[in-house]
Amino acid sequence: MLRPAPCALALACLLAAGPALAGAAATASVPTPAPPSTSSDAEASNNFSFVRYRADYQVRPDAGNVQTETYEILLKTKAAVEQFSQVRLSYSEKMETLEVVSAYTLTADGQRRDVPADRIYTQESYSSAAAAMYADRKVRVIVFPNLAPGTRLVYQLRRTQQTPYFPGYFGLWETFNVFTQYDDAEVTLSAPANLPMYVDSRGVQGSDRPTIRNGQAQWRWRYQRREPMAAQNWSAAVWEFGPNIMASTYKDWAQMGRAYQLKAGEAAQVTPQIQALADEVTAGISDRKAQADALYRWVAQNIRYVAVYLGNGGLEPNSAQSILDNHYGDCKDHVAILEALLAAKGIASSPVLIGAGGGPTLPSIPVLGRFNHAITYVPEFDLYLDSTSAWARFGQLPDGDLGAPVLHTRDATLARTPANDPQRNATVMDVRFTFDAQGNLRGETVPQLGDNAEIGMRAQFAQLNAQNRARAEESIMAASGFDGRGQLQLQGVPVDLTRPFGYRMAFQAEDYVDFGVAGGMAVPDPPGGESVRGLYATASAPDNQTPFYCNASLREETYRLQFPDNAPIIAIPASQRFTNAAGDYQVDWSRKGQEVTVHHRLQQNAVRGADALCQPQDYAAFRALYREVRRGFRGQVLYGRLPASGG
Repeated sequence: MLRPAPCALALACLLAAGPALAGAAATASVPTPAPPSTSSDAEASNNFSFVRYRADYQVRPDAGNVQTETYEILLKTKAAVEQFSQVRLSYSEKMETLEVVSAYTLTADGQRRDVPADRIYTQESYSSAAAAMYADRKVRVIVFPNLAPGTRLVYQLRRTQQTPYFPGYFGLWETFNVFTQYDDAEVTLSAPANLPMYVDSRGVQGSDRPTIRNGQAQWRWRYQRREPMAAQNWSAAVWEFGPNIMASTYKDWAQMGRAYQLKAGEAAQVTPQIQALADEVTAGISDRKAQADALYRWVAQNIRYVAVYLGNGGLEPNSAQSILDNHYGDCKDHVAILEALLAAKGIASSPVLIGAGGGPTLPSIPVLGRFNHAITYVPEFDLYLDSTSAWARFGQLPDGDLGAPVLHTRDATLARTPANDPQRNATVMDVRFTFDAQGNLRGETVPQLGDNAEIGMRAQFAQLNAQNRARAEESIMAASGFDGRGQLQLQGVPVDLTRPFGYRMAFQAEDYVDFGVAGGMAVPDPPGGESVRGLYATASAPDNQTPFYCNASLREETYRLQFPDNAPIIAIPASQRFTNAAGDYQVDWSRKGQEVTVHHRLQQNAVRGADALCQPQDYAAFRALYREVRRGFRGQVLYGRLPASGG
């Protein structure tokens, strides 16, 4: 199902916020597979429409190519004006050129206003500015003046790729967003007839078989969508189900794996300095798995991660020695230096290309954009490692790396990372509330974190200091509806990857309940814990029209409520259980003296298996399951002294 992402702690919301991408323009030509999310992006895209879109690809015999794109975009709202005030276009200065052929606006009354030459300029990319190793990455910026709702912005780009990413590789991937209006879109492709080209399209007009003229193979596709699909509560990445065009000169994924390995293998050479470091890090450690653990931790915590993702920069990792000299690198570089360090101790590993955060599907056409990240596989221990995460212990993987298709480049084979299932995402929470006679309470929330939650909590708690810790504790209490104080208590050190990490939240609140009168009490929200009680809000729509992600998961919550003697317990709710295709939910109520215990257990199913998307018709089962969870949390403990009956 859709993985809702509310903040488990107010701390997460306070510390995790980052700068928004200024002027990020949504285009049809750049598929960006994303982790499961709500439909906010889909709603935003309804703020504009593509009046006209053209993409023309001219491929040379060596797989180099010229891509010409033309956009005419109608801005419908102020939000669209903000979104398109700047259009930012990334390119590799070493491998390609990017020319803005024209850029202008058309006002609602038909006036054309050309973008001044000084408003089209080149910037260093963030990664290039942060590290000289990536100085070839540039960003071409177009600043459109005097925008207003009703304005059309028009621009044409010519991108010339002099050097293919891999020898003989050309890839095309066009995805049309079903949540956006397209009045007139057309994609054309031309290549030498003797150049292998594997093509697959879905939901567009046009044939995957080319027309041959004068030794050139030509394809043409058209697409139109006058009425955007309404925003959906849950949706997989649009490319998973929407109109698509894919083309590649590579026949299969193995060919891409071998091409990557040509340079990756060279980068992971063991130098004397690499050997010395591997010996130093593993000094006194004889167990081979413990050696691998120590080397992984060294890379994760000592090589600064500079985010140049696969497909967004040069695809050749830098040499392990240069990465060691600079102490920074991107995902490919992390893999290269870890591979070299492991090799120095006789432990074999392979680079792994992965579609991180993009769901379980792998296209039949090998297009590079499906893989956006690189990690490490150690066959001796059957373990995947992602050293770009400074918070994952040896053997743990960040959420986005789980259940993903991968390509092992050393032997050019496809595989999958471990499923994102209860073995890794289960979360158990114990909460105690003790009330005194005046209605004040004290208590404690004790989560038992699964792998996914532990990684996230390490990252958040590592940012705590005296000032923001107090602020976080106040916000946590306020979010739970308590007038009181809370104290976070860390169990372990966030940066210590040799031991598990967790936390507890102790709290006190005044005047929470009036025991002077008989009443009913639902189980309070747990300060410092994330409850499943709010899940139904994510399934508020009566139906869902798109496929969505649905991992198996397990959540358990136990609440113990100790009532004072002046508030005798009259009744507690009955236990209940509900089961359907989406999962199993049960709530068990029990009482011992003045203590009431309630246990909630929600197990969700990967309805169509760990490697498949859930389909729109599966949504109803999840909605029904979440409705039962909502009902289960409505149960109240009845307490107090009832007035004596007359007569």
